[in-house]
Amino acid sequence: MLDALGEFRVPLEASIYWLGALAHPWPHVQRQDSKVVMLIPGFLAGDVTLAPLANFCRWLGHRAVYAGIWSNSECPRETMRKLNARLALAYEKFEQPIVVVGQSLGGVYAREIAREQPEMVERVISLGSPIRQPRHAANLAVQAVARSVAAIRGKADGCLSEACQCGVMLSDESPAHVPATHVYSRSDGVVHWESCVDLSGAPMVENVEVMGSHVGMGLNADVYRVIADRLAMPHRSRLHLAESHAAAAQN
Repeated sequence: MLDALGEFRVPLEASIYWLGALAHPWPHVQRQDSKVVMLIPGFLAGDVTLAPLANFCRWLGHRAVYAGIWSNSECPRETMRKLNARLALAYEKFEQPIVVVGQSLGGVYAREIAREQPEMVERVISLGSPIRQPRHAANLAVQAVARSVAAIRGKADGCLSEACQCGVMLSDESPAHVPATHVYSRSDGVVHWESCVDLSGAPMVENVEVMGSHVGMGLNADVYRVIADRLAMPHRSRLHLAESHAAAAQN
């Protein structure tokens, strides 16, 4: 309950946290090193909630595209279909793999599309995303809202959970061959922070802890530092090329 009440500290995070980040050496990139970032909002949220993050990515020199979501509360099967189509369009337009950043439920979908289309995804970054049993990992109030939304839309019982009959399985397996960064906060007032941690031990997966609220992940300066640092990393294709040259030189 205390963590849930702590979600009201978002305005404080958006101001005080950034005061200490003004002097941070943010890694701006040149055009040839820029990434394309696709942003997926959280449950019940829309693209507009990630507009500050999109502007931040552009300020660093990257390109940001939205998921085309007004309210992330549709059937997972339909959402996945639209997200996969959106990813394919961005991949074709920019001719490079896409960094997919998802907040909360959006991060769950980000992992899913990376699992289905790994060749189109550069990296996955989830922000407070319950990657194991999404709906059951949320607090009771959020679970009640999810059930209500499903009922109002005439969806099957268990919508947005593993019990859903729509045919979509939200797996907790890490995307193969796609780097993943999972950001979580122990003071998350919406989902259990343990559900946001990847326990697979996969070499391309990392869990990063920050201090902040669940709702404020899209405005948190510490979260922005993590995203900026990961976006500044070399493209995976270039890393593979460098590794191949190094191996050839050794032989």
